[in-house]
Order: sequence, then C-alpha cells, then structure tokens
Amino acid sequence: MKVVFLHGIGDGDPDYGWLEGLNRGLIQAGHKPVEREQVIAPRYSSFLKTEGRPGKLPPLTYKPKDDTEARQQFERRQARVERLLRVQHGVRTFGFNLIPNPAWDAIPGPVFKHVPLMDLDQVRRYVQDEKVRASVMNHILDYLPTYGDVLLIAHSLGSVIAIDLLDHLAENLHVRRFITIGSPASIKALHQGSERLLKKFPYARVDDWSNFLNPRDIVPGGRGLASTFPGAQDFTLTTISGHDAATYLGEPAVVTLVADVLYPTKDIVRATSDITVRMTDAEASMLLLQHFAEAVARNIKDDDVRARYRATLNLLRDDLAAQLFQQSASGHPLSPEMLELSNGSLPRLPHRWEIHDAVGELVVLALTNPVTPHEIDPGEAPRKALQDIAVELGFSRRIGRVAGEAIDDVQASVASKGGVPWGRVLTAAAGVALLAAGPVGLAVAAPAGVFGAAAITGGLAAFGPGGMVGGLAMLGGLAGSGAAAATAAAVSGSATQAAGPNLETLMIRVAAEHAHKKLDLPHDASLWYQVTELETQISAALNRLSPFSDPKAQRISQLAAALATVNALLRFMIENGLSPAAITDGEPRAIQK
Repeated sequence: MKVVFLHGIGDGDPDYGWLEGLNRGLIQAGHKPVEREQVIAPRYSSFLKTEGRPGKLPPLTYKPKDDTEARQQFERRQARVERLLRVQHGVRTFGFNLIPNPAWDAIPGPVFKHVPLMDLDQVRRYVQDEKVRASVMNHILDYLPTYGDVLLIAHSLGSVIAIDLLDHLAENLHVRRFITIGSPASIKALHQGSERLLKKFPYARVDDWSNFLNPRDIVPGGRGLASTFPGAQDFTLTTISGHDAATYLGEPAVVTLVADVLYPTKDIVRATSDITVRMTDAEASMLLLQHFAEAVARNIKDDDVRARYRATLNLLRDDLAAQLFQQSASGHPLSPEMLELSNGSLPRLPHRWEIHDAVGELVVLALTNPVTPHEIDPGEAPRKALQDIAVELGFSRRIGRVAGEAIDDVQASVASKGGVPWGRVLTAAAGVALLAAGPVGLAVAAPAGVFGAAAITGGLAAFGPGGMVGGLAMLGGLAGSGAAAATAAAVSGSATQAAGPNLETLMIRVAAEHAHKKLDLPHDASLWYQVTELETQISAALNRLSPFSDPKAQRISQLAAALATVNALLRFMIENGLSPAAITDGEPRAIQK
C-alpha cells in the first residue's frame, strides 16, 4: 500500500522530514519504518507562487445516487478508530479552543490575507484562484495511482488540497485511511468568495477520516474540522506543541492509526479461561436487552427504518464487544455468554427469570430505547417484540401482550387527565435521567462515551449492588428509597440531591403491578404508599413556592403537572384494584376529577 503525503506551506519538505518523524514513532512502537519507495509525496509549491496556468478542474468522480448505507458503514469504521484512540495517553476526542469559535469565525478577509504569523497566503491563493486550484489538483492526480488502496496523510495546506481532491480521485482508487494534521480548513475566511471545498463527502471511497490538532498550533486555532466537514472526526493531542508535520506524525496516537493500516493484526477469537463464571444480573439483563433489540428489528415493517435500526445496532454492538474485551484484558473473567457476545455472536437467552420478575423486565424493555443515543422510531415493533421475548424467556406470547396492554392502560390514564406525557424528564434520580426515546419509550442517560446496552448497564450501576437493568429489582429499589430527595431535586434544580423515585419510575412500577394483576400474579400493595408520599412531597413544595413565585414560573408549572400526573396514577390504581382494600372504599370521591 502506498503512503501519499501532501505537504503544507513552504518548499514541500524536500528532505522528507515528515517521514523521519513518522518512522521515529513507528520504530518506537515496535514497527518497521516506511521506505521512501513506498511513499508518494508530490511537491506543488511552485504552482502556488504564480497566478496559475490555463486549465480546467478535474471532473467529479463520486456521484452516488444514494450513499445512505455507505455513510452508515463509514460511521461504524469511525467508531472503531475512536475506540483505538480512546485508551491512548495524550489524546482527547474534543478540541480545546485556543481561539473561541465566534472570534475565529469573525476573522475577516483583509485580516486573514495579512497575518504573517499564520503565513497562509498559499492557502488563500489555492482556495480563491481557480486556475491555481486546477493546476495543483491536476499535478497531484498525475502522481497518484488510478486503482488500489492508499493511506492519505495531509498537513496544513496539504489538508485543504486533500479534502478538495477526495471526490476527484480515480474511481477505482480507495483511501484506506485519511489523516489530516494541523489543518486550517475550518477557517471560514478561507471559503469566502470561493466555491466551498468538498460539497459531498465520498463515504464509499474513504474508509475513515481522523483530524489531529494541538492547542498550541495557531494554524488550526484549536478548532477541529467536524463543524465544517461532517466526515471528519477530531482528536486533540495534548502532549505536543507547534505546527511541524514531523512532530504530529511522531505522536503515538497518529502512529497507532498509521500502523493499524500498514501493519494490520489478525482478529483473534477470544477464548475462555479455565474458570467458569456465571453471568451477573446486570450482564443477564444486558443480554436480554440485546435480544429485545433483535426482536424489535425483526418486527419493523418499513425496510429503510429496519435497515437503519440494524446498522445502528451493529455500531453499538461493536462498542459493547470492545468494552467486554477491555474487561477481559484487565483481568476480569467473562462468562461464556459475554465471551460469545464479545466475539460478535448473540448467545441464547437463559431461562433464569421467574414469571413475576419476567413481567417486570418486559415492562422496562418496552420503555427502553435499545439504540440510544440514536433515535429511530420503530413504530409498533417494540410491542410485537415483547411477545417474541416472552417466548424466548420460556413463557407464552400472552405474557408479552399483557405487559404491552398494561403500559397502554397507564399511559392512557395519565394522558387523559392532563398529566405530563411519558416522554418528559421530570426529576432526576441518582445522576441518571430517564429520557424520551420515541412516543413512549424511555432511554437511560449514562456517563459520556458509553453507548447502547453498555450505557444502560453503566448508568444503572449507580443504583446499587449489581447495577440491575430492568425489572422489579431496579424499580423496587428506586421506589422504596424515599420521595423527599426526588422532590427536593425538582424544587432546587439540583440533580445531585435526587436519590428517590421520580414520576417515570413510579409510572413504570404502576404498569408492572397492573400487568401482574391482569395475569393474576401477586402485586405489591405498598406501591400505593410510595405514590401518595410523592404526592405529599410535591404538594408541600408547591405550597412553599407558590406564594412567592410567578404563576407561570417553569418550576411551578412542572410541579403542578407532576401533581396532576400523581393524582391520575392514584385514580388509576384505585380503579384497577392496586390500592389497599381498606383505603379503596370512598376514595374515588376524595380524589377529585
């Protein structure tokens, strides 16, 4: 594979200083250096010092009718790159703005043209003079192969040219990896008065694109390219300084990406140890969620939605497998099921849930978005998936159908009484908020950088031992921990104070207990007291705040809506036999409609 390097401003680095920096990093990492015969490094400085020669821009060679699937596969490869660099020292996935974006955006053309510190006159000439642009592009294309794979590395001005070239490359030439370093391509003044570079990114032609910058490099100004070019993925290098290409290319994070393409290692199927480890409750629930996601995908009717859902699920499952591998590598033994999942296969679902617990799990699954943080409306697929999962758990399809009906009953009761819809976050609990993921669905927000099933597992770990996902073990723990803290969070606006139930969890619990009742299973009569406690706390907060706050204050409105929802839940519980018998008599008259 050829390594193509497009140089920055100046004389084109005739001494190959960039290659020395790259090889120094490769050797330090235990790889063999790149030979000059393997390199294509055209020099084009002379073209940037004249007014340009007569000539036309090379033709566009990337004109797909629909590259939706290509972009989804591109994002999956981008996620793999992010995982490669996630564990690297001295690299961050978000830029540090040395010059704030508004200030950088406001740099006018006259200033840009006369800033010697940046010395970007060659960049300006390339972007704004079409003859120069055509001459440079055609000159570089003459050096490039017309077929095969290349690793494309571009520095400073070279990154601007490389971005411009992507949709002009030969149709049979494939860019295995695109790396830009110290790029000024996001400076808006560059694009003023000229045709914007790269209107459509060639997702099927380029495997991935990583842009590296460092906060002490004035040329990119601490600003990445993702805001200007959707195909770019930005990484900030925190241990280097300056704009020199050799410095960038010798940095371990950059070397890692170069070596990954030039010297790939074979994927090894991870083997189990001699120690047999049983799945934890959290892992079992995570596996259950994966099966539910598969069932949802199977039941989506629209072909396009189903394809996007499956592509997203594959992306998140890649990340989950990588996290499981990291656990194993750190000495944490994996159960056979988790080992199989880390190797890319979905193991069979064990029959470890009794029917009472299974109903609670099904209710939570129905209100969970398996592909969070992505939002894809699967229509009625989750309801149908419940019946499939009930069978996989060893029960009849009726169990899944009743769980779905119970959710519909509670939701209809709340919506009809003017309460807050299920799709809104009302209070926080233990640093984890239940977020809308569709018309009804709920997703769990976990720490940044954790997605999919792993996000739910990681987020709910804060709830206590085991970090149970779904079912009455999780919901019971929330609802039994006291409503005062949750209400305090609603009143104060501080999520850190929340340690008790919120309306979402109570509504899910009511739905679960309603399903138990419909199936003639034992239900928890103490749930009534937990809901009434929340009613008391919200009422007390309203009484304290109302005399002094504006009538339409946001917090007053939220608390009033929450109180209406709690009243609707209490009414629903009475009408469906979920309240204690001693309290039921006469209670419907006490709760005003």
